[in-house]
Amino acid sequence: MTTLHETAYPHLKPDPTERELAELFTPTEAERALVAGVGKRPLPRVAALIHLKVFQRLGYFLTLSDVPQVIREHVAQHAGVPRAPALADLKRFEASGSRMVVFTALRRYLNVKPLNPAGYAWLGVVADTAAETKHAVADIINVMLEELVHHRCELPAFSTLDRMAFRAREKSNNQHFSAIAGQLTSQTKTLIDGLLKTATGESASPWQMLKREPKRPTNKETRTYIQHIRRLQHLVEQLPKPDVPVPKLKQFRLLARALNATEMAELKPQKRYALVVIFIRAQHAQSLDDAADLFIRLMQNLENNARQKLLSFQQERVHKTDMLVGQLKDILGAYQLVGTDTQRVEAISTTLVAEVDELLNECEQHLAYAGRNHLPFLLQPYKMVRAQLLNCIDIASPKASSEDLVVERLMEALSKLRDNRADTVPLDMLGLSEDTDLRWMSAQWRKLVLVKPAGKGRAESVRRRYFELAVMHAVKDDLKSGDLFIKFGERYDDYREQLVDDETFERELGDYGQVTGIETEPGAFVSKLKSSMALRAMEIDAGFPENAHAEIVDGRLILRKPPRSDIVEAAARIDGMITERMEAASIVDVMIDTERWLDLHKLFRPLAGTDSRLEDLRMRVITTLFCYGCNLGPV
Repeated sequence: MTTLHETAYPHLKPDPTERELAELFTPTEAERALVAGVGKRPLPRVAALIHLKVFQRLGYFLTLSDVPQVIREHVAQHAGVPRAPALADLKRFEASGSRMVVFTALRRYLNVKPLNPAGYAWLGVVADTAAETKHAVADIINVMLEELVHHRCELPAFSTLDRMAFRAREKSNNQHFSAIAGQLTSQTKTLIDGLLKTATGESASPWQMLKREPKRPTNKETRTYIQHIRRLQHLVEQLPKPDVPVPKLKQFRLLARALNATEMAELKPQKRYALVVIFIRAQHAQSLDDAADLFIRLMQNLENNARQKLLSFQQERVHKTDMLVGQLKDILGAYQLVGTDTQRVEAISTTLVAEVDELLNECEQHLAYAGRNHLPFLLQPYKMVRAQLLNCIDIASPKASSEDLVVERLMEALSKLRDNRADTVPLDMLGLSEDTDLRWMSAQWRKLVLVKPAGKGRAESVRRRYFELAVMHAVKDDLKSGDLFIKFGERYDDYREQLVDDETFERELGDYGQVTGIETEPGAFVSKLKSSMALRAMEIDAGFPENAHAEIVDGRLILRKPPRSDIVEAAARIDGMITERMEAASIVDVMIDTERWLDLHKLFRPLAGTDSRLEDLRMRVITTLFCYGCNLGPV
């Protein structure tokens, strides 16, 4: 059952502050005049005032005995009666027929109406509608509360709302389960039943193997996980795509993950088949995201290792660089000698410390890695992960999220090169053009990738390995930026599919503006936004001279951290004295006492279902909090 504190259902604080009493429970002159017409005696007037102020706060009538005493006394004090009625007198009034007369008068004054049978039927429709897009009972209750307040209806009991929300959720869930199971063929149902059975000699069922998660990306683990993804793809091809709202889809997936094969087999057939379909498709979506994550991680590891190797290479070649600079200095000095050109050439030749070809080779090596160019160092480690990277791209099959299909053509070229071992490949064979397909390459990549014939300015072929690396680098960046999406993925899916259609947008725009208070007419929205931003800019500008944390230097805004407040010497001395006199205590004992006082374990609920599967939840909560506090990770 959902607890009241999980929802927006209003309730009274047992110990309101003086300010809350004054603001919320002090009757006005008009309210005192109202209750004066309800009854002549002090008892009905005070009872009516208490009911009125409590209803204004809660939206429903509460028995007077359930109203905190401090609120009763405060209302009675401001009701103009010499002495507050005793609780026993208030209880007798509650049992009398005058109570309903007071309720009728207060409802008329507040312009609210109680729910009749037609009202409960309407509220059931509201719950059913909310259950179509929300899974948590608390969320459905909140929608019902919002509609009740909007239509100025008296709130029913919380248990009534809870039962209606629960029934609406179960009704919606069963409809989704039936719709999914109805799309399955007998062969598919047989396949699903087979996943829940453990074969002879096996320690785990196929259902448990579907829950496999990626581990540390070693070569062996990567190959194994890619095989797991391919098995999921084979299963997904035989299953329908469920049309279920995202919040429900996530909860169904968590529920399916929490159940083992035996528990799944005990469910009703429709629910069992639907949960299996949802979980397999969810695992497939997660595996596609994992393939993209693996691809990005492998590429980042390659680049990080290449940068480290570049730094090591530059440190090792310091003496070579010094030699080349010294050689250049000697050549320039010889060139400045006074004499004929022949004498200068002879002087230059005498300064050479090595053969010309050897010096040219050293210069070429230095220039190849100039400008912090780490790209050549990608080549050697790339050979070991090439197959894994190509498999990740093949499994994820990224698609362009815009009309620019260059990267898609480049990935098609990668698939053509999978079994190619040539050092250079003609662009014609790949179906690519330098002008249209390779313009995105940086100067460093173009220098390594493109092969231009002597005397021609246009490239006719590419160096295969560098071309593959350049394309994979572009794929990695586009996946991270959203320029590429993965169909059927979850985190890398097409963001455009999450947008509502024009019809839904037009239908719900007015309600959205009414709830949020935002202008929905474009001109009014822009005008209001401009005026509010201009007003805020003027306020900031007016207070800028006194702003000690910001200033403009050379036309740029500079923000400074606020200065640390100095600790008063007396406060520091008192803090030291308190610390000295405090007895040593075990942090675990403190956490145990705190958990016992606050019942912290009740704040941790299972992702699926209502019952915890942990034997000693209190102990697990305490140990987990302790381990997290010590940076040890979860228990």
